[in-house]
Amino acid sequence: MKLPDIDQAKATYTAMVTAIRDRLTAEFGRTWEKGSEVNSYTCGIGYIGVGSDSLKLHLPMWKSSGSLAEADWPRAQALVGQLAAGYGFRPAPEANQPGNHTMGYTDPNGAMLHFGTGNFTVIEVTTGCHLTAEAHRRGGPTHD
Repeated sequence: MKLPDIDQAKATYTAMVTAIRDRLTAEFGRTWEKGSEVNSYTCGIGYIGVGSDSLKLHLPMWKSSGSLAEADWPRAQALVGQLAAGYGFRPAPEANQPGNHTMGYTDPNGAMLHFGTGNFTVIEVTTGCHLTAEAHRRGGPTHD
């Protein structure tokens, strides 16, 4: 399977996060604010020969003030899991204790989705390593 370029991946994951936020707002009355901006990183170790032709992005973190009610966590987790599954993500549990829940999800392209609730309710995505749009159009990285 050919991976999408980083711009395509960003658009897909941004759409997923928007769908998750919208659903959590509708179901639980949450309001969201952007907690960070996009950060990009070169792929580095494990990706020899791709240099600056590949990137990994940490997309904006979205946060909602306060924790979800303990009784709402199972339903919220199920909603997020269902939406994430529609984008190819599978669960990878992280922490589950009263008042502090975090659920992780991974996709086949190396992306990670984190959803959690504690002091804040948070949604964030880090992409896997993808070629830049230019390198993708060329058919691969340049070889220095």
